[in-house]
Amino acid sequence: MNRAPHLLLIECPGAERTLAFGLRWFALIGSNVPKLARSRGRRLRATHYVVGGSPAMVAGYGRARGGIRGARFTRRVGAPAATPQSAAQLFALLYPEGGHALVRLPDGRHWLVAAHGGAVLSQTDRVFGSLDDAQQEQRALLAQRPSLTEHASDQVWSALAQAVDAGAALTALPSRWAELPAALRLFLACIGLAAVAPPLWNVGVSAFSRPQAAPPEPVAVRDPVADAYAAMLRATTVHPPPALTRLLASVAALPVQVQGWALRRAHCDAGAQQWDCSAVYARVHPLATNHGLHALLPAGWQVSFKPLEEATLAWRVGAAPVPVGGMALPSSLHVETRVAGGLQGLRAAFASVALSPSVPLMPHLPRGAVIQKSAAGQASAVQSNPASSGMPVVRRRSLILHGPLRSMALMPGPVSAARWSRLVVNVQSQPRPSLAASALVAELQGELYEQE
Repeated sequence: MNRAPHLLLIECPGAERTLAFGLRWFALIGSNVPKLARSRGRRLRATHYVVGGSPAMVAGYGRARGGIRGARFTRRVGAPAATPQSAAQLFALLYPEGGHALVRLPDGRHWLVAAHGGAVLSQTDRVFGSLDDAQQEQRALLAQRPSLTEHASDQVWSALAQAVDAGAALTALPSRWAELPAALRLFLACIGLAAVAPPLWNVGVSAFSRPQAAPPEPVAVRDPVADAYAAMLRATTVHPPPALTRLLASVAALPVQVQGWALRRAHCDAGAQQWDCSAVYARVHPLATNHGLHALLPAGWQVSFKPLEEATLAWRVGAAPVPVGGMALPSSLHVETRVAGGLQGLRAAFASVALSPSVPLMPHLPRGAVIQKSAAGQASAVQSNPASSGMPVVRRRSLILHGPLRSMALMPGPVSAARWSRLVVNVQSQPRPSLAASALVAELQGELYEQE
C-alpha cells in the first residue's frame, strides 16, 4: 500500500488554529473501528489520522514533515499548542447533508473537497497547483456523483476558518511499542538486557585474557541469504484464475434480501489453502426470525447472532494456491506494458485502480548483518544479484481495485500471476447507478509477481 501523503498545514488568519489539507481517506469496515484505523495508518506509515462519518466510518491519514511517527507540529513562539484540524472532516461536519466545493487557499493553490452522509469521499481532500487540474478532477467527481450540491468557495473558507470541532482534530498515531503498558515495556527491556549482557561480557573478558588464535583453515560455508531467498520462493504462492472466479461467484451469490434480513457488508481474507469469508445481515422486517434465517443456511456454513438484530454468516472457499517457484512469471516489461495496458482498458468499470511500482521480493538488507565472509574472503552476491546463484529475481507490486462488485468479474483479466489477499463488499445506496457506481461496492486487494 502506498504511503500516506504529506500534510499541508495552513494557519487561519486572526485565529490561533491550523487546518490540515491533503489527507488520504479510506472506508473502515469492521466492529473495532479505532483498532482498524490505527492498523491501516501503520501500513500507510502515517504520523496522524482522524476518524469520522456515521453510520459509514471513514478515516483520513497524513504524514507530518520530517516523517517522525508521532511528531509534534511546529508553531510560532507564544502561540498555544492547538491540535491541527482536518479541513475535510470539518467540511463534512459543517455540511451533514453533503456537497462539494473547490476552494482557493491563501497560498494560491486550490483544494477540492466533497462529503456525503457526514463522511468525506475518498477521492477528494486533494490540493492542486493549478485551477485547470482542480476543475478537471471536479468534473470527474461530478460525473460519478452528479447529485452533490456545490457550496460557494468563499462561504466554505469562512466557515472553516471559524469552526472548531473535537471530531476533526488530528490524532498522533502511536507505535505498537508505545501502546504497550509501561510495566510491560520495562519488563521486556530487562529481558533483552539480560540476554545480551553475559555474551558481551564474555567476549570482552576473553579478548584480554586469551592469546590471539591462529586463523582457521578455509572451509566451505552455506550462504544464509541464498537459503533464506530459496525458502521465500518456496513459501510465496499465487492464486490461479479459477480460484478468484470461485470466490467472486460465492460472494455474488449472497442474496441482498432474504426472509426479512438485509445484507450490509461482506469480506473474505486469503488463508493458506482457502478463503475465509463472512457476511453481516441486519434484521429489517418485524416478522424476520433467527430460526428462519438458520433454516436457509447452506451446508457447511456457520451463523452467529448478535443476538436479535444482526447475524453473521461464515463460510470457506477453496483457493489451491500455486508456488511461485514452479511458475513462468511474466517479465517486468510485460507487466508495465501488457498488464498495465489491460488495466487501463478496464479503468472505466472501476471507481479507482491503483498499481504500485515493483519492489524486490526480498528487501536489500545491510550486508554485514546477514553475510559473513568465508576464510577465503568470498562474500555472498545473492543479496545484490540473486540471479548469480541461479535463482530467479522475483519482484512484486500491489494492486487495489475499487468499484462495483459486478466489475470484479473482469478479473483476473490481464493479470496472470497474483496473490489476492482480501475482498471487501459494502452495501451503499447510490442515487444514480452507473458503470463505475453500484449499490454493491467492492474493494479487491492483492500483489502481482514478476521476474526480471
